[in-house]
Amino acid sequence: MPRQRLERCPCCGYAALALVCRPGRAVRYRNTVLALPPDLSLPACKRCKYESLSLEALSAETLEGLYRNSLRERAILAIQRLKSCRPKRKIELLLSLSQGYLSRLSAGDGIPGAPLVSLLALLAAHPELIDQLESYWTLPPGE
Repeated sequence: MPRQRLERCPCCGYAALALVCRPGRAVRYRNTVLALPPDLSLPACKRCKYESLSLEALSAETLEGLYRNSLRERAILAIQRLKSCRPKRKIELLLSLSQGYLSRLSAGDGIPGAPLVSLLALLAAHPELIDQLESYWTLPPGE
């Protein structure tokens, strides 16, 4: 892919920025850190190695797509870890999810919300909390 010349570097002011692809870049987006694909071209300075990883340099569609894929992958991992603790249906009932929703998510269908992914991750990391959650919902309010 030919490198396209852009404006001058805002950091060193010397060399012109060029579109560069490379692995190992990450950007903070919403509540997570997203690994950027290695084939994504971003402006970088050849002299001082400055790279613009701002939200203005990246398209909203790219970031949102990466974010949704991250949520999907994290949900799949958490659901796989939870399978050894309880059946999916019992977890769905406990979390007031529709029947089959966790199966749908573990198959890679649908996009879970960040709060659900966070809750699944916590329950997968600390399965003893499932017992506490079950006992919490059996108590009358205010106890």
